[in-house]
Amino acid sequence: MQTTLAYFFGKIHRQTDSLYTDSDTVITDSFSYLPQSEDPSAWNVRVLGAGQANIEANQDYPASEHPSDYALDWEKGRTLPAFQVLYITRGSGLIETSQTPATKLEAPFIFLLFPETWHRYRPSPETGWQEHWIGFDGPIPQNLLETGVIDSKRPFFEIGHHDAILALFQLILDEVKNEALGFRRIAAASILQILALATSLPLRQEEENQPMRAVIRQASFLLRERTDSNLSVQTLADELNVGYTYFRRLFKKYTGFSPKQYHTQLRFERVKRLLSETDLSISEIANLLNFDSTFHLSQWFKKLSGTPPSTWRQASR
Repeated sequence: MQTTLAYFFGKIHRQTDSLYTDSDTVITDSFSYLPQSEDPSAWNVRVLGAGQANIEANQDYPASEHPSDYALDWEKGRTLPAFQVLYITRGSGLIETSQTPATKLEAPFIFLLFPETWHRYRPSPETGWQEHWIGFDGPIPQNLLETGVIDSKRPFFEIGHHDAILALFQLILDEVKNEALGFRRIAAASILQILALATSLPLRQEEENQPMRAVIRQASFLLRERTDSNLSVQTLADELNVGYTYFRRLFKKYTGFSPKQYHTQLRFERVKRLLSETDLSISEIANLLNFDSTFHLSQWFKKLSGTPPSTWRQASR
């Protein structure tokens, strides 16, 4: 495709100084676009460009100095052949894509643009905004899209002001501008960190805002504390004063395991530790952990590990 070739080839730099009006920090408006590289050592992520800009209230947007392939006209919108991630750290703006309706967002937030997906965005005239952006592609981002880790129907991440993420954007821009040896590898790893943080932080914030998280923490503690018994999940739910069905569903949402699976795994790990690190007989271990019998422990262990406990003990030493 002609647009793809134009997107990847040629190197362009632009840099001006402007004042970030909400603080005493001087912000350098800057962007760089890189020529195509098939560097196999870049961790299957390829950085294509990076930039940052401070857009004042009522200022024209975007800057006219960008290459024509990146031209963003609000009336027409735009389609790019690769991914972009933008971190808006000041102001507000309107974002619309072929997969999402026009949405007004207040900084700070991150949004993703996806390959061959029509989009348009602009800062609010009354506020302007501060933006940091990175263009990238590669097998790993494509795999994240195909597996649903990132989704063109959910491109917005309200993560708050996050120093580590801002530092990563700035690191990538510096590396792209300077092109020191190994810069593509550093940029590739940093892009993956940004995506990991952007997709994880909102989940953590949601967790922290939910009172049930404390219940799940307490349940996890009690399950770990009581590996010496075949605990009833119903009894545990009653002790925590929550309904059994709701508790089971919520516990699995947070941990990936049902309470029974979680407790079983903890007991299994404890049995393995006793087998490998102590001289207790299998009968003594069965009594210590309140199994019905040595036979019961042996059958249970073999079902989980594929080998009897005596065989596992010999192999572990």
